[in-house]
Amino acid sequence: MIRANGLLALTIILLHPFTLLCLQASEVTEKSPAESAQNTSTGSGKSAYRGLLLEMSGDDRSPVRVWNPEGKPVLEPYFVFGKKGLVVVDRDYALRLEGGRFFSGGAEEYLASGLNRADGELTLSAYIQPSLLSQESACVIAFGPAKGDAFFALTQEKDTLTFSIGSSAERRAFKLSTLKTTDPFHLIVSVGKDGVTYYVNGEKKGAESGANRDFSAWRDGLLYFGNDAANAHPWRGHIERFALYNKALAADDAKKAAGAVLDEIGKRRPVPRIELEGTLLASSKYPMPWDEGAYREALSVSEYKVNKVIRGEFKEEKIRIAEWVYLDRIFLTNSNRKVGTARKLLVEQLDVNPQLSTIERANSLELDMDATVYYDLNPLEALPENEQPKETKAK
Repeated sequence: MIRANGLLALTIILLHPFTLLCLQASEVTEKSPAESAQNTSTGSGKSAYRGLLLEMSGDDRSPVRVWNPEGKPVLEPYFVFGKKGLVVVDRDYALRLEGGRFFSGGAEEYLASGLNRADGELTLSAYIQPSLLSQESACVIAFGPAKGDAFFALTQEKDTLTFSIGSSAERRAFKLSTLKTTDPFHLIVSVGKDGVTYYVNGEKKGAESGANRDFSAWRDGLLYFGNDAANAHPWRGHIERFALYNKALAADDAKKAAGAVLDEIGKRRPVPRIELEGTLLASSKYPMPWDEGAYREALSVSEYKVNKVIRGEFKEEKIRIAEWVYLDRIFLTNSNRKVGTARKLLVEQLDVNPQLSTIERANSLELDMDATVYYDLNPLEALPENEQPKETKAK
């Protein structure tokens, strides 16, 4: 088997049973889309748009852009993904996936219609960072109907990324790469008349003939990120700058698309992070999600004694940290941590996270005008079901 920069060359494999289970649903380029799109003639002589159908922009003012089958922007001026379970939006509208899922509710008719006219071609593109090198039967990205098998899916099985496409009867699965690290990378998977080709950081890494290239029966598909609809196959990691095209990208176009994303991310100003060991001194009282006027998710500010700074710079004896206490009404281990508990913390300043400005934030600690509040970046963990607080009805 050929190796290229630590990635295994593309190989066709037998379909893993998980692929058929994945997503049993319950619910940049340097050019603009108009410039990079193409129009092709359909059998009726009408022009069909071939280009971007959906793109995560990284711009908080317009996080997700959608185009209809005629190539016209829709769902403007503001469209965001729906979310379920343990997921969080990070800076630059990156998707932080901790066991839940984001999904493209509201864009179904546009995506399916655009792919119906794609003449058997599509491309998905994303900047991806797995949190774990090995994950069990995990959905990274998929597209499928509200009920039934996914039309296509990118999955991680242990340390291997796999792309599958087609109906259950004709489904084909392609082994893309074996992960060697959890470092982020840009991935493009392009389905065309010659088969499936994939690119890592703009460089072609493999190609294989054979794919189901008939998308005409696809209806009302949803994009899913990080899990299936039943939360049965969670993937942990980050995804940003995702794009879906209803055309195959040639090698030069793939290189340009990846280069534009990598260049943009490379120009971002680094955000200092601090890793430390601390002991909980005090927690804030926070509203319950079923309280009148409360949200489905909330941050709560806690104060820790700094025992040791492992990485980064921090000279104070105490630190205040905004921690998630519940998401989608699921209570996390942060919600009932006992005073005196010691733990390792990874944080960055809260004020560099504008996406959190509208989130419910509880802070009942003693007023300290000079205290800087930091944001907890540790993995999110739900309380066991038998420890989840229950709503109490007033008598």
